[in-house]
Amino acid sequence: MLHLMARNSFTAWLLAVLLVFGLPLRAAEPFWWHNGNGELNEAGQQLTDLLVPEPSALAAMPVAERDAWLSHQWRRVLERRARFTQNSLAPEQGSAGFEQALRSGELNAYLHRQQPDYPAYQQLKRHYHALGNAVSMTTLPAGPEVRPGERDAAIPALRRRLAELGFNPAPPRGRADALDRNLSELLKGLQQGRGLVANGRLTAETRALLNRSPAELRAELRHNLRRWLLLPPTAPERFVLVNIPAYRLTLFNPSGPALEMKVIVGRPDWPTPELGSHIEALKVNPDWTPTANIIREDLLPAQRRDRGFLGRNGFDVWLPGIAGRQDPATIDWQQPPAGLRLVQAAGPNNALGRFKFEMNNPFNIYLHDTPDKRSFGEAQRALSHGCVRLAEPAQLVQNLGWSLPEYQYTRILPASQPIPVFLVYFTSWVDEGGQLHFAEDIYRKNQTI
Repeated sequence: MLHLMARNSFTAWLLAVLLVFGLPLRAAEPFWWHNGNGELNEAGQQLTDLLVPEPSALAAMPVAERDAWLSHQWRRVLERRARFTQNSLAPEQGSAGFEQALRSGELNAYLHRQQPDYPAYQQLKRHYHALGNAVSMTTLPAGPEVRPGERDAAIPALRRRLAELGFNPAPPRGRADALDRNLSELLKGLQQGRGLVANGRLTAETRALLNRSPAELRAELRHNLRRWLLLPPTAPERFVLVNIPAYRLTLFNPSGPALEMKVIVGRPDWPTPELGSHIEALKVNPDWTPTANIIREDLLPAQRRDRGFLGRNGFDVWLPGIAGRQDPATIDWQQPPAGLRLVQAAGPNNALGRFKFEMNNPFNIYLHDTPDKRSFGEAQRALSHGCVRLAEPAQLVQNLGWSLPEYQYTRILPASQPIPVFLVYFTSWVDEGGQLHFAEDIYRKNQTI
């Protein structure tokens, strides 16, 4: 009885959905499955290829529920894509395009146009399917910490496990059971990307990281394959991609990566948002107007500790209803006036450095220079208030087509055409050589998908 009630409730819900979207009642037939045999039709195969659901999750549902689940999951992708895209979203890339394809019955052609054509996406999917075909993987045995140059029975297993994950370690330089320099450097890069102590040793934490099951690895890759769906399916000819967990910016041209550099991103309590926008202008010698929360949480405490902090760093005070700039020394910083605004003048100490790349978004997020280059030497660089600091902004200026300006004062130089920029959250990705990489989940987003 309860089973029949549940099935009737689902049927009523499905009919309500059809009415809301203006679909004819005959569309209650499965969109994604062949009637009668429960096999995916061509459109269903394309959709599951995009969504990469865990097969066991679908197998446990009746066909009607599987069909509704797939549609719901794709709508969630489109909702996230709409939030991600800060400029106008083409109807084809949003919910309207999907609903039109449902009504017209042109799902095959529609989903074919939704397939991302980025090489890194295709390579990541190949790794995902390879893990699904893996019957078993080498397990690293428990044991003591192994330092570079030391021998241990676990080292041959370590080499096999790394090869199974696509890391292709170099052949041993000496004894096969020794942790040689090449193998240690490979471990160091893996540890650094994952937020572990990057000492190149085979530690207990490194064993645990490498010993993750194929199912655990596939789950992480699945999260990241879904994140690729937020970008326009067809890659722009030229675009900037900032991978937040990797602390890396890459400029892509039609031939591939043209420029890479380190970046600093937002702290875990002040995260850099995922978004897609366009670089519309370059601001040379920018001033800086910090947001109210930066003033409240960072600048006011610094000024209270040191009354010369704001003046020494080039800040002027602006008060509502009072014309002209105010000297910070004239303000009672224990009880500052409401509506106070701070502006840091352009100059060598300005927090934005010499260049600010203007991009449309409601979060007041942009790419910029910084006078403090020391932090780029840190392995973990989630240090900012959300904006993205660039290690080599002058290189990006030149590669985007601007001549390096020598202006003394603040100037805004429009881009000859807007340059797409994507701030993404990839904790696993594939480089140009086909190498699979992992990064620390700095904002713990993999736990909430």
